[in-house]
Amino acid sequence: MMKARLTPGTVLDGRYRVDRLIKAGGMGAVYVVTDRSFNGKAFALKEMIDPSTDPGERQEAKTRFISEIQVMQSLLHPNIPKVSSSFIHDNSFYFVMELVEGTDLSRVLKATGGPGLAAANVVNWAVQVLDALDYLHGLTPPVVHRDIKPSNLLYRERDDRIMLIDFGIARVTNPAEGFWIGTPGYAPPEQQYGRPEPRSDLYALGATMHELLTGVKPRGLEFPSFEELGVKVDSGLKSVIAHALMHFPDERIRSAREMSARLQALEAFTISVPTADREHDFEAAVQELKKEIVDPMLGELIRRYSHECHTPYLPKKLDYLQFTLACPTTFELHVVKDSEREVLRFLEKQGLLDPTLLGEVEPLQEGASTRARSIIERFGDDYEQFRGANWQVLS
Repeated sequence: MMKARLTPGTVLDGRYRVDRLIKAGGMGAVYVVTDRSFNGKAFALKEMIDPSTDPGERQEAKTRFISEIQVMQSLLHPNIPKVSSSFIHDNSFYFVMELVEGTDLSRVLKATGGPGLAAANVVNWAVQVLDALDYLHGLTPPVVHRDIKPSNLLYRERDDRIMLIDFGIARVTNPAEGFWIGTPGYAPPEQQYGRPEPRSDLYALGATMHELLTGVKPRGLEFPSFEELGVKVDSGLKSVIAHALMHFPDERIRSAREMSARLQALEAFTISVPTADREHDFEAAVQELKKEIVDPMLGELIRRYSHECHTPYLPKKLDYLQFTLACPTTFELHVVKDSEREVLRFLEKQGLLDPTLLGEVEPLQEGASTRARSIIERFGDDYEQFRGANWQVLS
């Protein structure tokens, strides 16, 4: 029996209020939600329904979901919507991500194709997708999207940016033998045999480019020539697409970076770079500050006060961090990310007292590392004094 759709006004995970449905399918849906804990900011909520009834299968699905979503939450690229949180509710899996106000390329093609779209646009969009794929494929281990097609590429008009959505994580709820992730026509042979690899995404992008240029959806593994379809395409561009669409991975273009370089080298086209994404730049700066300063310095405090530290592990992402020491009264450092003001706020809390502001750091500004280091050093010094005073009282 199909699960009922969430009704507007429903609150999930104690904070996400459902506003409206974006799209729905047999195994889930996507909604616009408002985060009541984040100044009413709008996000996209993806729901994946678990159809299994066996407790063991449900536990396996839960384990897979946690594993896959941890990878997705670690991704940071201007052409990939940021996943901010996830949860499980009523036998369904949910993750919350950046809401992208845009139009998917299948709709763009349907609305403006004649029959296909301008080659210059297709090439520019492909270069953006390849930049995202180069990032994904360069991770350890590589992340393969597995479902690139026009409907999973959103065009955001305000900054001419293509956003790569709907990573193929459907295997979370359907890992059956012989089940493969992807869409027929866009997925290459090895993916249909359950062995996707980075070059599988290049094939899917080649199929996508062919469709956007011709207006003809791919069927099977054979693609009519542009000449057969009466579409004029630059010879160099035809060569790149044909190379991406080779049946065997070893015969295809070797990497997203190489495919991008070949497209950018085509004399018939001028590649334009999207305008800067300030929000992404801030997130990247925060993560860099976390990696270079916050994690090493708090890690040193964990080692120094191993028997007094109540925060043995640090989170992968720095949205909100509560670092707690105790001797025996708690002494806490709170690090709060304020995306609206583009600052990190560092607060110190002693026992039951209200937190006090140690300082703020602007990750995008010069000197942010020095400022963050100074604040954490002050926290360490304050704790040492607090600790000494507590032991004197106890003795």
